[in-house]
Amino acid sequence: MKTAALQVLRVEHSEVSTPAPRGHLLTATQVATEVFNGTVSAAWVRRQVPHKIVLGHSTVRWFEYDVRAWIETQRALAQ
Repeated sequence: MKTAALQVLRVEHSEVSTPAPRGHLLTATQVATEVFNGTVSAAWVRRQVPHKIVLGHSTVRWFEYDVRAWIETQRALAQ
């Protein structure tokens, strides 16, 4: 009876980088009130603010820092 040689496979673990913090996930209403201080409507946020995260058919969220970064780029373009 032959015995099979045992082979040990080694898995090399590559370093997985931690994603940069992007803040809280906010609803359109929260973006309108907390980021824009109530100067825009939730409907405006849904239509105009990019980088939305679609979680479901009617569930859409934005990362707080993404929205704030977009606002800063809009301000820089306006100058």
